[in-house]
Amino acid sequence: MKPDEYRKAIEQFEPDLTLRDRIGEAVLTEKVPVGSRRFIRTAVGAMAAIFLIIGSTGVAMAASPDFRAAVLSLLRIGEAEDVPGPDASLNGEPDVSGAVIGETVRAQYIKLDGSFNVARDGLLCETQTDPDTGATVPVSFWNIEGNKAVDADVKVNRSEISVAMEGVLFSGSFCWYEHNGELSVFKPSRNLAPEATGDVSASVSTIPSETETVVVELVLDGCSKYFYYDLDTGKARDLFEGTDAEDMDDLKRADFAPDMSGALLERDDGWSYLDFKTGKVSTLSELTGVGGFNMACLLNDGSVQMLKWFDAVGLGAGNVDCWLYDPADGSTAKVLDGERVFNEFNEPGPYGVVILGNYCLEVDEAGRVSVLNLKAGTSIPIDGFTYDAEATMRVSPDGTKILYAEYDDSGMMFVTRLGVIDLAEGTAIELDRARPEGLFEFECYWLDNDRIAISGNTLDTLDDKVTSLYVYEF
Repeated sequence: MKPDEYRKAIEQFEPDLTLRDRIGEAVLTEKVPVGSRRFIRTAVGAMAAIFLIIGSTGVAMAASPDFRAAVLSLLRIGEAEDVPGPDASLNGEPDVSGAVIGETVRAQYIKLDGSFNVARDGLLCETQTDPDTGATVPVSFWNIEGNKAVDADVKVNRSEISVAMEGVLFSGSFCWYEHNGELSVFKPSRNLAPEATGDVSASVSTIPSETETVVVELVLDGCSKYFYYDLDTGKARDLFEGTDAEDMDDLKRADFAPDMSGALLERDDGWSYLDFKTGKVSTLSELTGVGGFNMACLLNDGSVQMLKWFDAVGLGAGNVDCWLYDPADGSTAKVLDGERVFNEFNEPGPYGVVILGNYCLEVDEAGRVSVLNLKAGTSIPIDGFTYDAEATMRVSPDGTKILYAEYDDSGMMFVTRLGVIDLAEGTAIELDRARPEGLFEFECYWLDNDRIAISGNTLDTLDDKVTSLYVYEF
């Protein structure tokens, strides 16, 4: 696993909300402090497939007798889901149908002859790409009520951007709407800086619990600049104004804490942390006393994860150290300690852990799987569960569940095995899916804390954007 691969992986699998130590709270009678030297663990892993995150190995856990006895029970649904084909109606209205799989999992199938997405509250939005600007434009909205699509009246707004970076003027527009107290923003127009000679890109993102301001990121020749953009006034200001980061000209990337209390900054010479309350920028080595790490990532609970990879003997093998730094209290704990990286070429067999932010999935040498909480120092076995190195894994927004999706190897992506590990309830459920002819599935993700969505298309009509969305409630 290379640092850039880890970054791409951790971005895809981090939940949207603050992670909590719910494993210890919901399953254990005794919580174990992560700072104790007894609980230094081993791990980290390798990128396995298009969506997969990383793995590692050899976890030495000391836990209470009650916790050692705790085991998640696996329910494997015997009947395979008969997934509907991707053909959509061409009347401009969504086709909606549903099913119950194994009397346990509720499925909803949504098909439409156009690109669309679904908001967390169930709002269905059809989108188009402006051929002149490349911007994504919402054109129709529906509420899904049962197995019916009902027209929804949603106001679409368009905002203009005009900001400068290194003497280059960026100007363009993006669309957005507000629904049930949440903002949704869309891809802005391309070529925001037509006079620029280098690589240029721009993105717009929302701030949790904020409906009046968004963050605009501009990238010019690999360097980034960030702005607060006021949707009411149309004015933008430097997001780092008044801080030590205001005049940085070598900023590669910034990741922000959910409450915007701090930011992890990647620069040419490494990683630093900005405390917005004081405006001070400090290197991670200064704050933590840890040096020599080659990757840092801001987790969605506001903590910082630092990793150091180094080679090991064997095909594709590697080792890793990992630390967690909490900006709130200034504490640093080493939670992973120098073990080889998980990958399918490990000998005598693959074992290790798949890292999911503060959580890990450990596979031991016998193939047995456990869920680890790096912050709480806890481990829960999953009886009967097997792990595929080319699977997708994602934590739910509230941090209580883990999505597991295994793809086939036919060269045409399709989720053949789908499951959810529920840490709060102490259960795991999985099912098999039977692929219909011609379906190509390209994304599997949490729609909200209880529902998983898989988006698909027909391989021979990708340009026509006939899109299917399969939604599962476990």
